[in-house]
Amino acid sequence: MPMPGERFLPSSLNPFSRSSGSGSGSGGDQAQPQPHTQASSSSSRSSILQPIPFTGSSNLSPTDPHKALSELLATAHLQRDNKISNSVKAALIRSLFQSIWQRSDWIKYFLPTIINSPDVGGSSEKVDLKIPSFGNLNDWLINDIQDNLPSPKTWSLSLAQDKLDEIYKSKGHRSFKKVRNGTICGKVFNRFDRTFTCKTCAINPSVVLCAECFYSSDHEGHEVLFGQSYSFSASCDCGDPSAWKPDPPSCKGCSHHPPLSEGEKPIQTLKYEIPDNLLLAIHRTIVMVLEFIIQTLQHSLIPSEYGHLPKTEEEMRNSEQPTGEMKERRDKGPWSVVMWQDEKHVSREVGRQLRDALGVKWEVAEQWVREVDEVGRKIVLVSSNPIIAFHGASMIQQIDAPVSLRLASDSFREELVGILISWLHDMVRSTIDGDDTVFKRMLAKALYEPRLRNAGVGAGTPLAPDLKDLEWGKIMGGHDTRRIDWLLQLDSRLWKKAKWEMRQIYCSVLLFDQDVRKDLASRFAINYPRLVEHYIFQERELDTNIIYSSAYLIFTNGAVCVHATAKGQLYNNVISVAHAWFTGQNIKTDGCDRLVIPPLHFDPTDNSAKGRMDTDAPAFRNKKGLALLGHLRSMVRHPEMRKLIVRQPQLFNRALLFINMFVGLQPQKREQTEHVEYEVDWYKSFIILPDMSKLCRELGEVFLSGTIDNVLGSMAVVVNRILTDMMLMSNTLDKEKYQRPVEHDVQDVLYKNSRFSLIKQSVTRIEAFSFHHYLNYLLAEMVKSFGKHLGQLNDDISTSSLRGLNFRQIMEKFVLRAQNQSDSERMKLMIIEWSMQTHVVLSQIRADMWKKNGAAMRMQHHHYREMTLREATLDQDFFLLQFGLCIIDPLKFMVAMIDRFGLSPWFRGNPKNPDIWLSHATEPKQRINLLEDFLLLVIHLVTYPAIVDGWSRDKITRKHIIHQLAVQPLTYYEIYKKLPERSQEGSVAPILRSVADFREPTESAPGQYSLKDELYDEVDPYWHYYTKNDQRGAMDKLIARAKKRNTSVEDPFILPKPLELPPAEHPFSTIGDFLHTNVVSDLVYWTLSHCLHMGDPDRWALIVHAAMPAESKAAPVIPTWDFVLDYSLHLAMIALSIAPSQFAEASLQIKGADGDHSTFQNLWIMQTQSAYKPYKARVDYILETIVKHLPAEYTVDYRANREAESLLQLSSPAKPDPKAAAAARQKAIMAAFAKQQQNFVAMMEEESGDEDESMAEDTDMDQDGVHAENETYGQCIVCQEDITSRAPGGMLALLQPSRTIREAVHDRDWFEESLQTPTSLDKPTRYHRFAFEDGDRAEPVSTQGYPSTALKFGIHMSACSHFMHDQCMSNYFEATKTRHTQQVQRHHPENAVRLEYMCPLCKSLGNVLIPVEPSMTPRKPAVVLKKEGEKLPSLSVTIRKVSSEGLLRVADSQRIWDHHFETGEVIPWFSDCMFSVHSLDHAHRRGHMKSTSRMADRMRGLIRPLSEQSHRIRGKKTHMYLPDDMVGYTVSMAEITQRGLGGPTTINGKEVLSVAEQIPELSMKLIKKLIGLLQLELDLYFGPGFDRTALRVGIFARFLPDWYRSSTLPSPLLLRKPLGMVIETAAIAPDLLQSVIVMAYYAELIRSMFGLALSIKRSCISSSATNTSSSSYKMLQPSSRSIPPEDPTAQDALDLFTGIKPIMLSILRNAGPFADAESIVNMVPDEMLAKLVYSHTLPFLRRAAIIYNAVSGSYPMMTPETLDTLQAPGICEYRRLLTLLGIPSPHDTLRDPSTTETPIVARWLTQWASQGRIIPSLEYPGTYELVRLPTKWETLVLDYQNRKCSRCKTKPTYPALCLFCGEMVCLGGDCCSIGEEGECNLHMRECGAVVGMFVDIRRWIILYLYAGSGSFGHMPYLDEHGELDISMRRGHRQYVHIGRLDELRKATWLMHNIPHLTARRLELTSDGGGWGCL
Repeated sequence: MPMPGERFLPSSLNPFSRSSGSGSGSGGDQAQPQPHTQASSSSSRSSILQPIPFTGSSNLSPTDPHKALSELLATAHLQRDNKISNSVKAALIRSLFQSIWQRSDWIKYFLPTIINSPDVGGSSEKVDLKIPSFGNLNDWLINDIQDNLPSPKTWSLSLAQDKLDEIYKSKGHRSFKKVRNGTICGKVFNRFDRTFTCKTCAINPSVVLCAECFYSSDHEGHEVLFGQSYSFSASCDCGDPSAWKPDPPSCKGCSHHPPLSEGEKPIQTLKYEIPDNLLLAIHRTIVMVLEFIIQTLQHSLIPSEYGHLPKTEEEMRNSEQPTGEMKERRDKGPWSVVMWQDEKHVSREVGRQLRDALGVKWEVAEQWVREVDEVGRKIVLVSSNPIIAFHGASMIQQIDAPVSLRLASDSFREELVGILISWLHDMVRSTIDGDDTVFKRMLAKALYEPRLRNAGVGAGTPLAPDLKDLEWGKIMGGHDTRRIDWLLQLDSRLWKKAKWEMRQIYCSVLLFDQDVRKDLASRFAINYPRLVEHYIFQERELDTNIIYSSAYLIFTNGAVCVHATAKGQLYNNVISVAHAWFTGQNIKTDGCDRLVIPPLHFDPTDNSAKGRMDTDAPAFRNKKGLALLGHLRSMVRHPEMRKLIVRQPQLFNRALLFINMFVGLQPQKREQTEHVEYEVDWYKSFIILPDMSKLCRELGEVFLSGTIDNVLGSMAVVVNRILTDMMLMSNTLDKEKYQRPVEHDVQDVLYKNSRFSLIKQSVTRIEAFSFHHYLNYLLAEMVKSFGKHLGQLNDDISTSSLRGLNFRQIMEKFVLRAQNQSDSERMKLMIIEWSMQTHVVLSQIRADMWKKNGAAMRMQHHHYREMTLREATLDQDFFLLQFGLCIIDPLKFMVAMIDRFGLSPWFRGNPKNPDIWLSHATEPKQRINLLEDFLLLVIHLVTYPAIVDGWSRDKITRKHIIHQLAVQPLTYYEIYKKLPERSQEGSVAPILRSVADFREPTESAPGQYSLKDELYDEVDPYWHYYTKNDQRGAMDKLIARAKKRNTSVEDPFILPKPLELPPAEHPFSTIGDFLHTNVVSDLVYWTLSHCLHMGDPDRWALIVHAAMPAESKAAPVIPTWDFVLDYSLHLAMIALSIAPSQFAEASLQIKGADGDHSTFQNLWIMQTQSAYKPYKARVDYILETIVKHLPAEYTVDYRANREAESLLQLSSPAKPDPKAAAAARQKAIMAAFAKQQQNFVAMMEEESGDEDESMAEDTDMDQDGVHAENETYGQCIVCQEDITSRAPGGMLALLQPSRTIREAVHDRDWFEESLQTPTSLDKPTRYHRFAFEDGDRAEPVSTQGYPSTALKFGIHMSACSHFMHDQCMSNYFEATKTRHTQQVQRHHPENAVRLEYMCPLCKSLGNVLIPVEPSMTPRKPAVVLKKEGEKLPSLSVTIRKVSSEGLLRVADSQRIWDHHFETGEVIPWFSDCMFSVHSLDHAHRRGHMKSTSRMADRMRGLIRPLSEQSHRIRGKKTHMYLPDDMVGYTVSMAEITQRGLGGPTTINGKEVLSVAEQIPELSMKLIKKLIGLLQLELDLYFGPGFDRTALRVGIFARFLPDWYRSSTLPSPLLLRKPLGMVIETAAIAPDLLQSVIVMAYYAELIRSMFGLALSIKRSCISSSATNTSSSSYKMLQPSSRSIPPEDPTAQDALDLFTGIKPIMLSILRNAGPFADAESIVNMVPDEMLAKLVYSHTLPFLRRAAIIYNAVSGSYPMMTPETLDTLQAPGICEYRRLLTLLGIPSPHDTLRDPSTTETPIVARWLTQWASQGRIIPSLEYPGTYELVRLPTKWETLVLDYQNRKCSRCKTKPTYPALCLFCGEMVCLGGDCCSIGEEGECNLHMRECGAVVGMFVDIRRWIILYLYAGSGSFGHMPYLDEHGELDISMRRGHRQYVHIGRLDELRKATWLMHNIPHLTARRLELTSDGGGWGCL
């Protein structure tokens, strides 16, 4: 047999090679490199190639690089004290390339750095690419800063070629890599790598694509799945024609791997245009590398030996542990400690043990643990002291971590093996002369060659027992060993990284050429038994084993499997190994477990054997054996293998023998007396049921590729095996449990004097029943295959013997081969016996007859009927019954079925005899359930033709979908999981779209499919797969539809669907023949006779009572006959639709005892009795049909009776229309209700006058400060009592720290975001933008997430709508603390230390009570003008008014600031003010305001520590100021939440004027109560007797610095937040609020100008400017971004600030924040500046409007003419707010020196300029968005799959993305945690304060965190079917759902609902905590 690649060798071995003189590089003599060297990388090509020997080997000739490589591998450990280092790695890589690049001109074949122009006479261009120098060792190391590895990487040829390829493309040249049609990608997927699957194009679901190939191919409109690889179990199938459907051909490959065109064959390269000596050098180098790998690994440990440490030093020195060292050196040391990867320990635990064991630093230990996890092993210690080495290893072993203690030289060589494997992995990804097959072909040849003659054990210890075959040179079947055999069997000794790289190497070699693939696959087949032994007995990580992974490459190709079977006995080896494993045939030889191959076969004549299978064997305790069954199934799926099996019957017989061993597995008996003590361990046998049943189906389908003779012959063999087993003539069944079948006569069943000889078996008392009858499944599939062949029968010679025979005769003659007819009939019954038993047992389980066997029987019933398994199990049993109905006389078949169901007494004798219910141990209800199931089975046998008629898969799928949707609308997944397995393999989306309508998903409901109305006509309510509930639901739907379509029919019914019976020439055409006989009429007769019990329920109840067992104490449930009657009538209608005359005549016959009625008479009785009214329509139809098909004289009495009834109905008065009567009753009720309503309104109008007077009096009293004692503020949800002044309480609220408000970022792209802020934020102006978009929709990367460093800290208040008394709160909180002490192990949703509690009603989280009682201090209301012509008092008038108050009531102006801070804040509102200490009126506080004081103290007790801990974050040394940091923050967040959302134009008939009315009512109520809380705190501080005039005057004194010069505050006003001063005014003097808003607005305007000047300088101006002249500055341009939608009010907004630049320049000129501010602003266009000023001051106006509306319920200017002005089209929100709040236009005001505001502003500027010029920060004015997410989930996953954490510099196992700022963190990893706190929680502190939202990218869920608690939630992404796919279990591509994304942004984030959401979810579970570790 030719070796792979042999014809590609040089002339000495390859006759097709070019002549030796064909080129300068192919001379016959060995090229001699020049002996000079240079160290620099820029040296000449020849100097680069000088072979530099390894240090210490200077005596070697520099002209033999292969000898130098050999010496390096042999002596490197001696030179480096057995310690691996970077220099060793570099030297080895250098030496490897030296052995190949022996001539300078050979490098061009690897790195063609000279680009030749394609034009004739064109010039050449040299590419600047650094090539490592052989004279400089450091050149062979690459330091990658991003990798952050402890040691640098070695130089990679493939990476260098990729870089060179990019240079080629950048210069406009084609790639130097050749693209060949028909190549296969073959990329091996690492664990968790992402894959794509196109169900439309793929031939089966296991076909996958890598991301690169998917995006380079066309799958538009296809059903594509996106998943991940969970192990090394697959490779990319792009370009593999055997993996893809023929149409469309474009799906077979991609642009990187173009498919072969039609008729094109793969190009066979006969010779390469490269020198022969280069090929020889490559081959020799590969051989040396492979030999060293084998020589080293043959002395390595197997995984089961890890952790076997010596017990003494003597044992350590003289151990027989495998080693490659000479015997005299084994006790000399040094020794090494190697740590291996495992999945049992967390990295922190292992790192701690390493630190303690070896004394290394914690950082080093962590790095080593990460390396162990990534590589699979790590040498952690090398020591010549055996005690130190043993101590380190034993300490690591203390935690049961895998560790080995070996000679350091062996570990060193293993490290070299890892480097060599990585080099091979690098080379197979490289090209030589642009061809990627050269190295692969040379490697394939080297693998297929035998080992070198001098190779062997060497000086080391004898080889392990599992390698003895290799050592002797002969392996399975006497084959000579090859290098590939050694590598395959040594694979289990490798580690994680090396295994993965070997998978890539194997895959590359296997897939590049089909012939090579076949040859190497044959070697795999030869080694298969030994590989399985390693997989079963030695492997620690199963998913990395070659059997579990690379076997995929062999078994997925039919031609390869055939070749491997022919050359290496792959098929037989797989079966033999599975046989040995499942039968427990393994032996231990020299400490090594080996399977007995070939396995021993049991003697079928040995009666002492009890059975083949033992479910207690190891094979049934785990799932390892399933991989073997999977391999066997994969092989028999291929058409090529099917043809081979058909041609060679011994292959089929071998599989048959294997399957036969599992028959009758785990038999069970029905317990009848006592409950079973130990339930059967059913899972052990059911673990193989899916694979075994599907194997039987696939093996039966093999004969679709054969002939009729093949099928008949094999069927005869299978039937013979079944009969042999049933007759206990073999050892398959347990003879102690199973009994040999015997016959008995069954008489008088169905009709009198009937007699049939049947198999005797009472399933009710069965002693041995098993679900595992695999030969029956196999026979069923073979019968299907034969049926298809028979349907295509032609007149050829091979089928001449079948001519003239029907299907039954063929079976009898060629399959059963009985000696006589009686034997033939007996054999037929035996064939279907187990299928009948299965149906009966399943029916009994549903009837609760196996309850004494425990829950195990119900679980088996459930799994056996699973939709994904049913086609291979229960449907096969069902088909065998249909098969039996075709080959057995229908009457005999039905009697056999009745007998097996145990229903014979109910189909003979007198049905009215109650004794038939007394003679059985079963209950009447159970017996009726069996009767129901029997009738339904009969109906299904004839009405479900999908199997016997050979429906296509699409038709079956369509029928399933239609019937599922007929019951109710379903989601895609609900539909999909109810489909058969093979329907799930293909794409069902086209079928689904054709039969169903899709309802789009909403924010809370998933998308659903509903059946199209016209397809209800195809629905059969008695469908085979329906449960009884489904039948009822479908029938209700059909009847409701019929009533709707024909309202004249009062009681419609559904006719049976026309039967789709096979045509006459079809083998199963006789399946419905019994409908033409008396069999069906007999069945209907007996069942209808029993249903007469419904007419006499009292007598039936007595029968049931009498039939109950005496020991039963409970009252029996009286069973109903509804379903029996329903099925009987349906069966009768089916018979009438097929053979009406026959059924009509038979309906007149009396079958029972004398005195019984006929079927016709029974139906007549039912027609006339009210008990059968629900069935009357069907009974009428049946009787009318019977009468129509009978002679008239037979039905004279019936027709006369019907005519009499008709005449009686005509003569009787007409019945009133029930609908009309109902309508009349409803009309009368509504009239009475309207009259009562009128009386109530009249009564209320009479009382309204008195009520108005009382309300007026109450108002007067309120204004005087006197509250009505009975005034109610709400109802306590604990005690349900009202909250009043006598029983004070508050609103339940949550106080939480927040970092949500954003400060402006000094970045050009974020500056542009501010500039693009919509001008009307109260309109729906927000638009969605997504990440990773291309073209016009691309967004700047810098604006992906908002920086966490630009967030403001504050306190946010949120409340639910419920109230609670102060005292009730105390009691409720005490109960909460008590619960915490009682449930100490539970992580509670609330934290009592933080005073948290759960609202008893809505389960919101809270920690404070906000008092709802208003302040007692009288205050004047805010100004609201509503009458036409009214005008607001001017600012100057208000100033004079307040000045007068101050002069009259404040004696000393210095006293104004007695209770203010130096910056003007009121002292009581600072968080450090303690009323118990600082109050001026303690008596009042302890008396009337005692409860209010408690509530305020509770709140301040939470705020105070937050204030103390947040000095750094807030940038202030003072304590938190409540108007700014709590109330102002809450108001700001309410405004921010509504930005760009819009809302209804009217609310309760009133027009919406501003954002204040768009805010939820609860939020506005909360803001009002917070302002009221500030008022109450003033009362607590000052008391009722304190004159508040000083506070009122202080407000204006703060705004007017020159007003009281002697009392002017030192701090500039512009340092205060204007919004805080507005809130102060709302709490102190609401009547002055409008005037203060005017002044505060101008303060905000000036602050914004200062901030904008700085922002423009830092964001838009180039930093290269060095002088102050405007000409030296340069405006930066923003990144490209999507274009926002058109803004209709933008022009009005710009008009509002037209000419603002001169004003701003004037301000900056006099009080600029920096010297060149004026020059900076001059560079900004006027429109840009106007838009910036507009955007940054609009939020203040919106917040001011909210506060004013919360205080007054309206706005200052509400006159009719004002409201008319607001209706003008195109008016912007800014102008509307200025008008409503009565603020003069800034443009007109600031330009006019005569206005009141202008000198005030000038004084502010003077004050600010003289006292520091501290520039206030700007807020971000745009809409707040979470991190910009892509439209497709896969885009984010693929982008982040290779990103590394910025903290630990490693790729996280579970990467998480912060939704606030966009930073990637490690989720749940120990690498970045500090103490017990994970990185998510650490990042949350810096970003979201106490809340966090993180996307778990891998599992695709949201992690919510709140102060040590947390929960998980769904991502706002749905698949194309509108469903969530949690953790991507179903694999559908996910697309963003706008509604859910908006809900997440607003309702969860901006409204601060994360604590409430987390608490509610934790409340529903018993959570164990641990959220802080994430």
